[in-house]
Amino acid sequence: MYASILGKRLIEIYNEGKEKKVTPKKFLDEIYFPLFYDHEKYFHWTINSPFVQGYKSANPPDKEQRAKKLAELHEKISTNMPDASFAIGFGAADDTATTSSQITSLKLPISHDDIYSSWIGAGVGIGVSGGLVMLINNLEILKIIFEGWTKYRELLNETNALKGNQIETWNGQWLTFALNNNDYKRQKFAPVEIKNEVAIIPTQSWIKVLFALARKFPNEKLNAYIYSLGQTNTTVGFIQINLPEIKREIEMYDYLFGEMRDVGKRAIDEVYNTQFIFRTACQNGVIGLQEIQPKDLKEYFPQRNKEAVFPKIKNDEKSIINYNIYLSWVIAMLNNKTTIQAAEETAKILLSYVTQTARAKKTQSNKVNTLLESSTRKSFIESLTEIIKDDSPNGDFFNSLVEEIDKMQADKFPYFLTLVKFKYTFLNNRKS
Repeated sequence: MYASILGKRLIEIYNEGKEKKVTPKKFLDEIYFPLFYDHEKYFHWTINSPFVQGYKSANPPDKEQRAKKLAELHEKISTNMPDASFAIGFGAADDTATTSSQITSLKLPISHDDIYSSWIGAGVGIGVSGGLVMLINNLEILKIIFEGWTKYRELLNETNALKGNQIETWNGQWLTFALNNNDYKRQKFAPVEIKNEVAIIPTQSWIKVLFALARKFPNEKLNAYIYSLGQTNTTVGFIQINLPEIKREIEMYDYLFGEMRDVGKRAIDEVYNTQFIFRTACQNGVIGLQEIQPKDLKEYFPQRNKEAVFPKIKNDEKSIINYNIYLSWVIAMLNNKTTIQAAEETAKILLSYVTQTARAKKTQSNKVNTLLESSTRKSFIESLTEIIKDDSPNGDFFNSLVEEIDKMQADKFPYFLTLVKFKYTFLNNRKS
């Protein structure tokens, strides 16, 4: 499993600058086991492994029994063909079981170091909402997660009511906290919640993890291996995370709020809801702007045989935040200064066209609504032609707009028209 590769990478990081290097086995014995399993509350519940066999929460193994369980793990690794009970992420002894994963008929060379490293690599998994875990082979990320192991052990020991076996969930919370705080090593961090009278660490939102990564690595495209191990194993596979695109959304949101006055701003991490769950977002093999589409924004996209839906912009914090999230994403998707300016100018001219005379206001308003209800570039241009007949002073602009629309990529048009609708609604509200 990929965990073996990350386990070896973490050991390399640990050995840097040390005269006496540790092997995967020695790392497991001296660092991993004391933190993960040599306590009444474990870091991770590995199904069918020696550490959980015979374990009873009411009477957890004492130190001597835990040492025997470690010895049993060593014995299995040294004498048995690897399976999921002692090699993390490998196939189960019964390859038809739901806990099997990465089954192959090839006889791959698997060393004892590979098996020990799989335990260590699984310990750096980043748990996110949706029940999935990410493994990312990045030096700084691995260092931060490794630093967090001791913090998690301290929190478990200090908080009697806190349940164990949440290392992946902890890693997701800790990594997000550390990436967003330069002084994280000095700050107290205890993301504990009470749920059903049990103290737990809540699972971190996947979008918050990605926002934190985008701030720290704004120019990188990271590859993440995504999976889930439990009663049934799930392998999503390798997904590229396009952090420059995601960073563009963060920057645009911050820029738009910078233009607002007398409005409380909340960090995008706190208020951003996505249209897709994480597993769905992974389906294209890459996660960028398209995959972090804001929740419910699709209602405002142009659709055939559907009346145009306009955003309700009230002068309250929630409404303004949602407006800026939607607007920032659409602008980031367009990512073309000329097109964005054209949308803004179009909205201004359309509003002026509607309000220029009281007598014709109803007719003109209907024509604008028809334009904004367009589902294709062709219908948009046809509706625009009807407006040009009434608005000759802006004929040159509309003619250039038709040329711009005609050259526009078909998949960009819905974003352009949505931007026009949002700008038109905002200007109309401000006027009234």
